[in-house]
Amino acid sequence: MSKNNLTFESENIVVDYLSFKFQHLEDWKEKELASYLLKLGFNCYKESGKLRKPIKTPFFMGLKNIHEACFVVDNPYWQGTVVTFSGLSAKFFYMLLKEKKLRGKAFSDSILGRFDIHYRREDRKTDKTLPEDFLEACHKKVRKTNQNVSFEKNQKGLILKLGNRKGHNYCRIYKEKTSLKFEYEMKGQLLRKYHSLLISNCLEELENLMCEGFLHHFGKLLPLEESFTDWLVVKLRPLRKQKLSFATFHSHYLEEKKILYVVTISKLRAKLRLRKRGFRVYNLSTSYLSSEGFFRISKRI
Repeated sequence: MSKNNLTFESENIVVDYLSFKFQHLEDWKEKELASYLLKLGFNCYKESGKLRKPIKTPFFMGLKNIHEACFVVDNPYWQGTVVTFSGLSAKFFYMLLKEKKLRGKAFSDSILGRFDIHYRREDRKTDKTLPEDFLEACHKKVRKTNQNVSFEKNQKGLILKLGNRKGHNYCRIYKEKTSLKFEYEMKGQLLRKYHSLLISNCLEELENLMCEGFLHHFGKLLPLEESFTDWLVVKLRPLRKQKLSFATFHSHYLEEKKILYVVTISKLRAKLRLRKRGFRVYNLSTSYLSSEGFFRISKRI
């Protein structure tokens, strides 16, 4: 059953954060990686994971570079070094991978630690409710079936958090300028299947899987009747049609097998009844239909 693969571009999904965990990144190899990233347009910094507000120390710098890569040491949950790319730098890193200007093998000794993507739903004049009211309504409805949900207010405004930050996936929804931002954070075992795809540059398959995961995850969590989930309803519709078609195919197949089984058993039972009544059954045939079954028969002499 053929289907069109989803892509970040087709679904308006943006790469927002990337991190790679190195177990043993020796000094010479660290400098080699930083030098390579510098040539690609990244200024490299070092920072400590112990500090609540890390201080970035310049490591490898270029005057014309506008993107950043951070080499984080002393991590609380990882003994090695974590190389992170955030915001526009993560988007730029992924673009280089896609254009095959960056060697994925440079990160082959690492583990994909975290991968964040997001979708922006732009405000419309036709919206019947405010984004703040939507977030509050979502919080009330999701809380009935999901305890890992919180509704908070920070300096940037209201933010709805779905899931456990330490879990394999975590979501945030909040207002940002003239749009509502839907963030999806992936890490841990969830990323194992994506790591090899990323390193080997099989990005079409990676994007298709991630887009489906993103849409299905938000589709299960959020009330789809709300105005600010209209984009999600539209994007889920073809996926659910494919799933329905696949399920219908299996349903028809199983029904046919069931009918075949019933007909076969009926034939065997009819055969026995005919023999008991003195008929000689020569062969099976669908050409002659009798009340006793699909057989060509003659009376025993």
